[in-house]
Amino acid sequence: MQLYAGIHISDGKCVNPNKAHYLKNHIITSDPVKLALYWQEMGATYLHVVDLDAATMGYPVNGHIVRDIVNAVRIPIQYGGGIRTIKDIDAFLTMGVSRIIIGTQAILNPHFLKEALHIFGTERIVVGIDADNGMVAIEGRARISNFNSITLAQNVENIGVETIVYTDVLCATNMNGPDIENTKEMINRTHLNIIYSGGITSLNDLEYLMSCGADGAMIGTSLYTNKIRLDEAVMLCKRGEKGE
Repeated sequence: MQLYAGIHISDGKCVNPNKAHYLKNHIITSDPVKLALYWQEMGATYLHVVDLDAATMGYPVNGHIVRDIVNAVRIPIQYGGGIRTIKDIDAFLTMGVSRIIIGTQAILNPHFLKEALHIFGTERIVVGIDADNGMVAIEGRARISNFNSITLAQNVENIGVETIVYTDVLCATNMNGPDIENTKEMINRTHLNIIYSGGITSLNDLEYLMSCGADGAMIGTSLYTNKIRLDEAVMLCKRGEKGE
C-alpha cells in the first residue's frame, strides 16, 4: 500500500484540514516547503498536496507554493484543489506535479474528465470522491451533490479512470478511525485503485486498510497532531509490500 503524506495549504501556510482549523486557525507551519522536506526526510515516498483555498474558490490560489515544493523535493507529488480546466492541469503537470486530482469538475462535467484522460493519460489523472453519509460533497465540501459515492466511482471507472482518492468526510472530521466497511464495498464493487483518506489515527488503521485491499492511504491530521509517526507508518507499509 502506497502511503501519501499530506500537506494542506491555505493562505500560503500548512493547516490542519479538519473543520476545526477554520474555527481555531490551526496553522501547522507557515512554511509548507519546509514541511515537505521534513516528510521526505522522514521517509515519505509520495506527497499529497491540497490547495484548500482553491478547492473553495474554484481556481488555483497557492500554485506558487506548490511550485516551490516541487522544486524542493525529490519524491512525486499528487495535487488537488480548484482544477477546472485543461489549462490548469497542463500548468501543474508542466511544473513537475506527477498526478492531478480532479474533484468537482470531474463530477459535474464528465466530458471534461474524458478530455483530461485522453490528453494526459490515466496515470496522471485521479478523481477525488469525498463521501458525506454516502453522498458526494463538492466545491471544497461546501455542497452535497445528488451523486452516490459508489455509483459515481463506477461511472468514472466506465469513463476510463483507474485511480480515485476516496475520503470519508465524517471520519475525517471526527478522527475516530477510517470507514473500513464502505471502503471494502468500494473496493468490491469497482476495479479501481483506491487511495483512502479520512480518520486514520493509528498504525492499526493502516493495517486494516491494507488487509481490505486499499491501494493507498493518505494521512494528514494524524501526522500534524503526532498521533502517527511518519517513519513508522512508512516502515509498516513497506513490510506490507514484502508480505511480512
